[in-house]
This record gives sequence, C-alpha cells and structure tokens, in this order.
Amino acid sequence: MLVIGGIQGDEPGGFLAASIVATDYNITKGSLWVVPNLNFPSIIQRNRGTKGDMNRKFGHIDQDDPDFKAVTNIKKVIADQNVSLVLNLHDGSGFYRPNYINEDENPRKWGNTCIIDQERLEGAKYPDLNAIATRVKDKINENILNQKHTYFIKNTQTAKGDLEMLKSLTYYAVTQDKSAFANEASKNLNAEQRTYYHLLAIEEYMRVVGIEFTRPFKLTVQDVKKAIEKEIRLSFYDDAFVLNIHNLKGALNFVPLKKSEINYSSSNPLIAVIKEQNGYKVQYGNRFVTRLNPQYFEHVEPLKDISLIVDGKNLNAKSGDKIGVKNSFNIAKQSEIRTNVIGYNSKNIDEAGENITKNRMLKSFSIDKEGNVYRVEFYKKQEGKDKFAGMILVEFR
Repeated sequence: MLVIGGIQGDEPGGFLAASIVATDYNITKGSLWVVPNLNFPSIIQRNRGTKGDMNRKFGHIDQDDPDFKAVTNIKKVIADQNVSLVLNLHDGSGFYRPNYINEDENPRKWGNTCIIDQERLEGAKYPDLNAIATRVKDKINENILNQKHTYFIKNTQTAKGDLEMLKSLTYYAVTQDKSAFANEASKNLNAEQRTYYHLLAIEEYMRVVGIEFTRPFKLTVQDVKKAIEKEIRLSFYDDAFVLNIHNLKGALNFVPLKKSEINYSSSNPLIAVIKEQNGYKVQYGNRFVTRLNPQYFEHVEPLKDISLIVDGKNLNAKSGDKIGVKNSFNIAKQSEIRTNVIGYNSKNIDEAGENITKNRMLKSFSIDKEGNVYRVEFYKKQEGKDKFAGMILVEFR
C-alpha cells in the first residue's frame, strides 16, 4: 500500500497524517510505503501549488515544468509491481452531501469524503473500489466527532469525461491497474481533527490489504494533537549542533554554524531549514518554528565523550545529546576544550567544573519559551582561534 500526502501544500491534515504514520507507526505485517511531502516547496509556502496544481499534471507534464521530476518519480512508485493500493490524502472544502443542504453542505463540496474514480477496476488486486470505500466510510462514521462530520462516498466517474480528474494522481493510478482512493478531510476542521480522520481512513485501508500495525498512542483527537506537537530532533553537521523542535522561541541567536552550505537532518520529513538574508528559518510543514541567527565558526570533530555530574550522578554524553536535570549539573574539564554554558553568568572563560543550578541561568538565553532548556557548547583552541567542537542540551525538569 502506498500513502501520499502533501501533493497540495495548503492541506496540512494530509501531510501531517502521512508524516505521523511514517515516523510513529510500526508495521508488523505487510508493506506500507509513505510519501508524506510530495510537493514540499508548496507545503513550506502554504500554497496549493507554487508551480501550479501538481494534482493536475498526471495526464501530461512538460519536461521544463518545475514539477516534472517529482511527478515523474511518483509515477514510477505508483507503477511499481509491489504497489496494490494507492491512497492520496487531501483536505477539501466544506462537507460533501449528495443533495444540496446549504452553501457549506452540497454536492460541489469535497470535505469528509472517500473519493473513487469508478465503482470497479477489473484487473486490479482489489477491484471493488466502491465496496472498499464503503467499508472505510462506515469505519470513519463509527468514530465521528460530530454528526456534521459524516463521511460520504464521492464517485467522480472520471473516465466518463471529468476533464480535471483525468489529470489527477488517482486516475493515473487507475490507468496502471492500481486500486486508487483519495481521502478528503474538511478544511472547516482544525489540523488535529483533519489528521484524526485521515488516520482512521489510513488504518482501515491497511486492514483491507492485510497490513498489521501498532502505534504508540490512542487514536483520539487529543492524542493526535500530541503526536503532531511531539518533540522532533533537528541535527546540524552530524550532531555537531542539535535542536529539539518543541516550544522553541521564535528566534535563537549566536547559533554556531559553518559559513559553507548548511547541512542538516531531522527525525521528521516535514522539517525544513531555509536560507534567509541574514540567517535561516526553520519550518515544520507550513508552520514557522524559529529563526536561527548564526555566528560563524570553523568546526572540528564533535566531542564523543563528555563527562558530567548530574544531580550527584556521573554521566557520559556525546555531542547532540539532551540531558535531564532536576537540581544541578557540572561539566568535567577537558584538555584544550573550553565549555560555554549559554545563559550562565560566570567570571570564568571556561565554565567546566562549576556546579550550575537553574536559578543561576538567565531565562532570556533558554531555547524554549518556558526557560527550561539551555545550550552547553564546547570550543577547541586551534591555530590561535576557537573552533566549535559540539554541544549538548540540558533541560531542567
């Protein structure tokens, strides 16, 4: 089964659900492929399509189209012999109803629907598209939050002449004999509610194809919100400098970066670090996280062995670790290494060997809004100048 999110960048329910499945779910039987950020530039810019609507480029796309590579690559994935069922995730307007009720609930709306292009697809592994969509619809409706959120099936009957849907990803999948569906959550709902409905749909489609799974949270709106807002790790230069993307301040100053092109990785596929005129902007999908105002340094190999005492106990850490502290911590001195505890007011240039408590930290230098998380940075003297040698985070709990 192939799950796709983010084909349109202003539909966060879809790409948030796909990213949660990619990072949090454990597949215990079967095979699930997830593309959570198909149109990443549009996600970052909160735009339906920065280069036009990507979901209208599957009938034909010119080689000079900026989306050519992404569309061509996902077509190859869809056509792969291992893929039997394709699910494309969207957020749609209003609430679809078979009959007109009002401006927000009528046949022209797309929200809260299971979309199929046709009732059956002979030659596909799962040919009865209508029966499968009905099963998913019924499962979602057993768990709806409000009667207004009731799901319906919307059959676009694409092959009969829907000129727009003929250009779509799901219809391309149909032409490759793949059972294809779209799930639409209403744009009238907040992000966690949309994500909740997408996860309900994803899980039932997985059951249809025999995929078994576990997840580390209950499928409730409250727990989905926690999953969206969970701590995400962002690493620069192979853990030389690490941030945990949770409740960060809107700007972080004096971030020790290299002057060369930035290099980063993250535990979540929706994290992006974007160059600006005087620094970098960090995004989580289409949510702004923080702005990094750099102080440029040459870097040496990040420290792999950092000794410290935390609440009276000896610990060893490496660059990029986060250490929980209840009362105090003390960094052991190292030859040729200078320790700088950002936000600690000391008379000494090297702050190793000092017993540091939270009441001696300046809250304005914390990286989080509550004033609990602080950077401890290490510098090595070489060729007469300080070179950055890694860091750890300490979190007062």
